[in-house]
Amino acid sequence: MDQPGLRPGAIVRSLAGRDLGSLYVVVRVLDERFVAVANGGRRTVARPKHKNRRHLEVLGWADPSLALRLERGAKVTDEEIAKVLDEIPGESL
Repeated sequence: MDQPGLRPGAIVRSLAGRDLGSLYVVVRVLDERFVAVANGGRRTVARPKHKNRRHLEVLGWADPSLALRLERGAKVTDEEIAKVLDEIPGESL
């Protein structure tokens, strides 16, 4: 399921790979096929995981101010990313 509208600030779930079911926030668009995702824990903003767009399901959107900072390339901390993911009801990392 390709996600052409995927952009920084999207909260996503992995649909394939060893990290199946894991939650992430998109931190950067790498090209038309791949995005960089982080969860603030094992996958930090400094070392994001590269994922194929087709292997991600969009669950929602992060806080608008956080998404805007990600789109502009401003500094975002791992704690902010982890907090956003912790606030998702019924989901666990």
